[in-house]
Amino acid sequence: MRVKSESRRQAIVAAAAEVFLERGYEIASMTEIAERSGGSKATLYSYFPSKEALFLVVMKQQAEEYMVEAFGRLSPGSDLAGTLRKFGEHYLNVILLPDLLIMRSIVMGEGPRSGMGRVFFDSGPAEGWGQLARFLEGEMAAGRLRPARPWRAALHLINLLEADYLESFMTGFAEAPSAQQIVASAQEAVQVYLHGYGRSSSRDLGMLENGSSGRVDAEVPEPVNQ
Repeated sequence: MRVKSESRRQAIVAAAAEVFLERGYEIASMTEIAERSGGSKATLYSYFPSKEALFLVVMKQQAEEYMVEAFGRLSPGSDLAGTLRKFGEHYLNVILLPDLLIMRSIVMGEGPRSGMGRVFFDSGPAEGWGQLARFLEGEMAAGRLRPARPWRAALHLINLLEADYLESFMTGFAEAPSAQQIVASAQEAVQVYLHGYGRSSSRDLGMLENGSSGRVDAEVPEPVNQ
């Protein structure tokens, strides 16, 4: 019975993912999700008390799946630039997948009114960015990057990689980039990143790090488990 119950639950989650991605959160209905899953609304509500509760499960699963895939190719080595370029290409190919863009758009719309944003962040980006931060911290310790806050360094790299695409793609303005565009974007982002974080740039940026510029750095929110 336990296997059957879990199988039914996963069938509901899979059907709900299809409906949410096709309709969006507001228009998606529990009636259609029940029909897609091959069951009744009574059965659906016996597993999930509300549409929001069901969406949170769908979102959590997708965030975990995509983020594990996006950050799964980080490994220390002497060729830091090459490693970061390969990571950047892989990361962009994952985060620009249509399903993930739609899911992120839903979360950005609904997050301020509910706990969706926090669940999405904890389930995907927080873990992935934390993994990147730990990788960068190791590269700093090995002397291949200048000393800096690993979490902030990770956010800077992510934002450089996403700069060419994310806003226009989430609004549906742009078409999918070609493989060549992805390679070029990753290469340029890593070039800029290493100009700032590479060891050769430490001397140039020393005044900023020591606070001699008179500028006050904004605090970057960081998960408590990082």
